[in-house]
Amino acid sequence: MAFTTFLRRVGNNLRRARWAAQKTQEEVAAAALTFRLLAELERGHGNPTLKTLFQLARALDVTVAELVDVQATRPGRIPLKDRKLEPPKRGRKPKPKRLAKK
Repeated sequence: MAFTTFLRRVGNNLRRARWAAQKTQEEVAAAALTFRLLAELERGHGNPTLKTLFQLARALDVTVAELVDVQATRPGRIPLKDRKLEPPKRGRKPKPKRLAKK
């Protein structure tokens, strides 16, 4: 998926969340950011920071995940929360051996 498509879908999710909360753009913008930025985000023309997404999610009573969830999980893919994960090994990587100069 292209990044511009992703931004448009996030904007659509944002608009739907605002509609579900029965709020106008002015009401949400007053609680989180400026009206102009909110309008641009809803049209998919902005790149919101995590802080902006967090503030919008709180103002709309949704989670950030609901705002950025733009595609259904692919068949056969295990969600991140269900994967068995192990942290990477700690310590330094061994230095590669140098070849002797000729």
